Amino acid sequence: MVWETIARYLLHGLVVTLELTVVGFIGGFALGFLLAVARTYGGKLSKALSTAYIELIRGTPMLLQLYIIGFGLPLVIRNYFPHFVMNPTLAAALGMVINSAAYQAEYIRGAFNSVEYGQVEAALSLGMTKWGIIRHVIFPQAFRIMLPSWTNEMVYLLKYSSLAMLLAVPELMYQASVAASQTFLYAQIYLVVAGIYLVFATLIIGIMRKIELRLHIPGVTTIKR
Repeated sequence: MVWETIARYLLHGLVVTLELTVVGFIGGFALGFLLAVARTYGGKLSKALSTAYIELIRGTPMLLQLYIIGFGLPLVIRNYFPHFVMNPTLAAALGMVINSAAYQAEYIRGAFNSVEYGQVEAALSLGMTKWGIIRHVIFPQAFRIMLPSWTNEMVYLLKYSSLAMLLAVPELMYQASVAASQTFLYAQIYLVVAGIYLVFATLIIGIMRKIELRLHIPGVTTIKR
């Protein structure tokens, strides 16, 4: 009976953890892609803004960013909208998107730079626009090149989502602490939680490995079989 209750807590926490991971990854990619394009192919101003964002986020702890978004930002907004309340899960998701975007931007930029510039020159000579070249020539190759970095980012996000417990977000670690405080089965519960993280990290690595093998292009990507 006790373990049924614990399982209910952990299952609810696991769902929230996976939601944060997926939102952080997809949102981080969308923003990171724009930052990478701006830093690699943009003008002076867009390069400067993109670089400043990336270095600011990479140079500060994710926990600090979560505190600013979760506790600081609502206070500022309440100066203009007194009844504003920040949802903790939304704050955590926003923080993970902002943080992941900075790292994914660098993965994407590195992949962009790995594509031979001669291909860009050839596309330009055919009359393709800059966005057309990025979309049809560079990104399909860059996507394959950055897959290993993406795998790491997904695993990082899965684990770093545990920081959201400090904003009272009911993710896996938060639910585990609640269940442990009620049952005093601290060691057992946290060992189960460690196993859950390990299983899902292994699943992510395995799935991404299969995608890497399937999308491997000889001469463009390197992979050890």
